[in-house]
Amino acid sequence: MGVLRQGQLQAALAEQRRAGGRLGALLLERGHITEADLSRALASQKGLDWLSADQLNPQAEALAMVDSGTARAFGALPIDLAEGKLRVAVSDPDVLPLLADLEGVTGKPTEPVMAESGALAEAVEKAYAGHSAQAAEGEKSEASEAAPIVRLLESILTRAVRDRAADVHLEPYQGDFRIRMRVDGVLYEIDPPPAHLAPAIISRVKVLANLDISETRMPQDGRIEMVVDGRPVDFRVSTVPIQGGESVVLRILDRKSLQLDLTKLGLLEGEQEQLQDFVQKPHGIVLVTGPTGSGKTTTLYSLLSQVNTPERKILTVEDPVEYDLDGIVQVPVKEEIGVGYSSVLRTMLRQDPDIILVGEIRDPETAQIAVEAALTGHLVLSTLHTNDAPSTATRMVDLGVEPFLLSATLEGIVAQRLVRKICEKCAESDSPEKDLLKKAGLTSGKGFKRGKGCDDCHFTGHSGRTAIYEILPMDDALREQFLKDPSTIALRRAAAKKKMRTLRERGLELARSGVTTLDEVVKSTQSEEG
Repeated sequence: MGVLRQGQLQAALAEQRRAGGRLGALLLERGHITEADLSRALASQKGLDWLSADQLNPQAEALAMVDSGTARAFGALPIDLAEGKLRVAVSDPDVLPLLADLEGVTGKPTEPVMAESGALAEAVEKAYAGHSAQAAEGEKSEASEAAPIVRLLESILTRAVRDRAADVHLEPYQGDFRIRMRVDGVLYEIDPPPAHLAPAIISRVKVLANLDISETRMPQDGRIEMVVDGRPVDFRVSTVPIQGGESVVLRILDRKSLQLDLTKLGLLEGEQEQLQDFVQKPHGIVLVTGPTGSGKTTTLYSLLSQVNTPERKILTVEDPVEYDLDGIVQVPVKEEIGVGYSSVLRTMLRQDPDIILVGEIRDPETAQIAVEAALTGHLVLSTLHTNDAPSTATRMVDLGVEPFLLSATLEGIVAQRLVRKICEKCAESDSPEKDLLKKAGLTSGKGFKRGKGCDDCHFTGHSGRTAIYEILPMDDALREQFLKDPSTIALRRAAAKKKMRTLRERGLELARSGVTTLDEVVKSTQSEEG
């Protein structure tokens, strides 16, 4: 364009390497280019037409298709209709991915053009001056301004549900806005809205979750209920104040995606029978262990569904209650008002339950009450955060439970992990590297597969997840060993004699059968293998 000298460019690039930021903004600050220069350059870079201030003259037909609130939120001005397309002027390239949402509003395909930001903002205000004056008299104006934000948030959350995401992360930074989704345990970044929309989007989330919009200095928790594709979906909302605003995470609780069929959790036939035997016991303790996000809740709910009959009263105490289960009494923990696991558990024992689910045993008092409940004729299901099945029993002893009491009540332990499955559409043979084989304790790399990456799996090579289990039923020999030596090492040896299939062994079976990759197995089971 003949606007910039080489020396000016090099100096700006050096400043960018030192302090970060966008090159165009640095050149503007130094006075080397004008807003119009930058806008024209961006248009050329994107392969779009550029309109000068004099050319920002919208046709009435085009203007009528987009309300003032939407135009201001998107920073866009409808110019004209040509060949069935709505030509829309924007100044920020970050808005371009959002024009698909504008198509949903107008029902017309959009054709973007670029314009200088100051001239565009002035043209938008001038074009909609009459509309704003009419709407300013009442609440209509607020609804108009909020409408595009509402639609934008709905489109983000709908996309997350359809992509089977577990969480949505809204993260505003100084001058930037990042949106990420966790799919199959891995975070992926999506095209974000313009940074200036971050406060409005986060405020909309807080309104839906019945949170205090004015409170931005303290963490808050809430819940949103939406209907996506004709089915109810819950979003558990958590806000945290950060430098530059508030970070929001929405945990997606999709009842349709909740799999409560034991036959579809990845269990082998023998493993399924073992778990069913656990919940048929008249009393005792069954513990499920694994890191956060390893599917423990799903396993426990699946077990409860096996015994959820009119003849049994089942109570749960959870933090929080993730899914509503028909026929089961569920009590949420509220630590902030003194309603913790131990206090709720004591109260629940007076409710005449047959089976009790304790969301997590996290302190000595809860562990002690769980054992007391098992001794008095109740079946107790709960979770712990440990690496494997043998270390779970030791952890209960560390929490103050006497070995002889645990030995008398413990019926079984289940350790589990989730591994990503290989996409069936792009699966191909794989030859793992020597370092990976060594970590897995293998000498041969034959028979493994991986996903090459395709449209179906968003080029990740993975689609969906399955669980791997390590199941340790307690019998007389193990109870005797536990009383002699309740250490993790001793229990591991005793479990090995019982031919217990470890998490690593179970994972390797799945990798050899082409369900998952060797890398997934090593990453998911490395903590207990050292």
